[in-house]
Amino acid sequence: MIFAVIVAALLGWDLYSRRQNRLAAEEYARAVDFYHGGKYKEALEALKRLEIYRSSFYSRLGLLYTANTQAALQDNSKAADSLRQLIAKEQKEPVVRQTAYVSLGYLQEQGGQCQEAASSFAEAEKIAGPLKADATLGKARCSALTGKLKDALASYRAYVSDNPSSDRINEISVRIQELEAKIGEAPGAVNTK
Repeated sequence: MIFAVIVAALLGWDLYSRRQNRLAAEEYARAVDFYHGGKYKEALEALKRLEIYRSSFYSRLGLLYTANTQAALQDNSKAADSLRQLIAKEQKEPVVRQTAYVSLGYLQEQGGQCQEAASSFAEAEKIAGPLKADATLGKARCSALTGKLKDALASYRAYVSDNPSSDRINEISVRIQELEAKIGEAPGAVNTK
């Protein structure tokens, strides 16, 4: 008898979860369509409705689109808050976390908060994922802008080491040479700090 009740409860929960996920997917798709159509206020309204589906993955992805929409509306402060909220909530999907950190870094960099941006890029860089190279370059740029030239040089060198066939190797090599000249380091020297 108890086994039957447990099985019935699990089946009921599974049906409920699937329905919630389907509804969240529909709302998410609607919001994304609005976003790509340039209807940002409508997109935000649809994304707001995703909040009731907290257990769904679409709810967390919705925070990323909420941030993108807020940034499109030039509300970078709210966009940054949405990204911080996503970082706090998302513990399962490393690519989503990495995307949130890189997006936050770009917002901070655009807002002149290069020290904070370097930290966000550094967090993204720690995550194995498709945006690691972008995070490394972001950290290098922001380190250079805040006067941490040795950190910038180390990041640029790490980029070259990790991405030897990148289309940007020549550009990054020039930046490395410029930083070596500013610091007074011999070309190709390894930073031990």
